[in-house]
Amino acid sequence: MGVILADTVVNIQENIYSDKFDIDLVSSLSLFLFDEKYILLGKDVNDQISGIHQKFFSDLNSLNFVLERDKLFGLDIPTKIFLFHKSFALIPGVVFEASSLETYLNFSDQNDLPATYLYSNIDSNNLYIASKIDNSLKAIFEKKKSNITCHHGSSSFLSYAFGCQKSFLNQEILISVFGHNFYVAAFKNQNLDTFNVFECEDRDSFMNYLYGVSNHLDYDRKHCRVTVMGEFEQLEIDQDFGEKFYKNFKLTQPEPNQRYQDGAEIFKKSKFFEGFWEFK
Repeated sequence: MGVILADTVVNIQENIYSDKFDIDLVSSLSLFLFDEKYILLGKDVNDQISGIHQKFFSDLNSLNFVLERDKLFGLDIPTKIFLFHKSFALIPGVVFEASSLETYLNFSDQNDLPATYLYSNIDSNNLYIASKIDNSLKAIFEKKKSNITCHHGSSSFLSYAFGCQKSFLNQEILISVFGHNFYVAAFKNQNLDTFNVFECEDRDSFMNYLYGVSNHLDYDRKHCRVTVMGEFEQLEIDQDFGEKFYKNFKLTQPEPNQRYQDGAEIFKKSKFFEGFWEFK
């Protein structure tokens, strides 16, 4: 069915469907929510992606407006929501307690809006990502839906990073770029050394943050391996640029656990990290 484009004042959208897309055969959804857009993946009973919606909004009201008119999202089927906001905390499994989620987040988030707390289990219970969703946003998602689970947006990236852990050098930095933001996870001797998220205007500010991380951790720029994935082309990051600063610099995409029906795989050209790998 190809790609359908629309551009209006109310809604800018890009829809991609497989050659044999049938909305009645979509059995689960994954929605990735950013500040002013969301990406929605529809999957069949075999967990193959058959439809992709990308839609833009300006505030909570316009998000509600767009979702109410999104027929794919309107299906009452199991739906995962990934929240790409900065309210999160990483908690080691040995000390994690679900009853302490609010306490974990109070160290970094003083927002007093009513919220529901959530967590995701990473690396076989060795690490948890604590986060929250404002109840006003949660109410929008729950309209006409009976089965929703929420995760922080870093869940997919971190689950991928820990899955690669055994192949790491003794100094390893993994990065996932999304828009003008990026997640960075640094590992020393195959153990997580630090994890953070940064905003960047361009490739120079990206490199300033990356250099700051590696310098703070005392990583050797001639030795440590830096792997950059996701939408790095939007920041005009290329191999020559990276190698000016790090000898072992690599641009790639994650080994996929996402599968597509024929015709829908064109979405991978967007270089969206979760178009290749999703937290399951």
